[in-house]
Amino acid sequence: MSGSSFSSAQRDSARGSGGVCTSFFHVGGLVVARASGAPREGGILAAVAEPKPRILQGNRDMFWSLAVLLVICAAFAGIAGQCTFSPSGPEQGPVPDFDARASLEQDARSLPFPIRSPEVPEGWTSNSGRVQGFADTTSSHVGWVTGERSYVELVQSDAPLEAFRNLNGGPRPDRSMIPVHGQEWTVFDGDDVRPVWVLDLGDARVAVTGSAATSDFESLAVAAQGAEPLTAQG
Repeated sequence: MSGSSFSSAQRDSARGSGGVCTSFFHVGGLVVARASGAPREGGILAAVAEPKPRILQGNRDMFWSLAVLLVICAAFAGIAGQCTFSPSGPEQGPVPDFDARASLEQDARSLPFPIRSPEVPEGWTSNSGRVQGFADTTSSHVGWVTGERSYVELVQSDAPLEAFRNLNGGPRPDRSMIPVHGQEWTVFDGDDVRPVWVLDLGDARVAVTGSAATSDFESLAVAAQGAEPLTAQG
């Protein structure tokens, strides 16, 4: 076989099944065959090639990603700007304004036992008052915030002395006595409860309780035992 062409018989014999025709060429003295239906080089590889990662698809995607992050950061900054940080803990607000004297005068008119209105130390602020049921009778309550921002409460009732063991919760199994300016106060105390100091005045009992220091308890006890009962007419 010579030359650059083939006989028709050779070309016919080169036609395979399915109508695929194979062409022959001379390349540097070698005979090269290629089927007419065969894909060109790179066709299949190009079709199945993996796309480039999104990070390599240009600067526009990076720009929009950064824009979304900036929006999220701005939202968090706005929320954080509405909060404040106090290294010493929550700040205490102003003490509610409450007229202790007027409340006790009202209690004197409505309750069946004597009510006293003590003169408390300067710097104390009255913040609460109420009347409630207590030991099958009633009790009058007035509270103050001290100069050290602690709470102390005066309770007055005709309930028996022992009933004060359970005042505002309890029980208070411990009992002791403490002298206060010539008077003997009974102290009821226990675990996880506030102490209660009680003085029996005969016609009523007065009690001091709260979270304040012992010195504040004593100040209110002195003021209460020295106060005269209010008249029922106020």
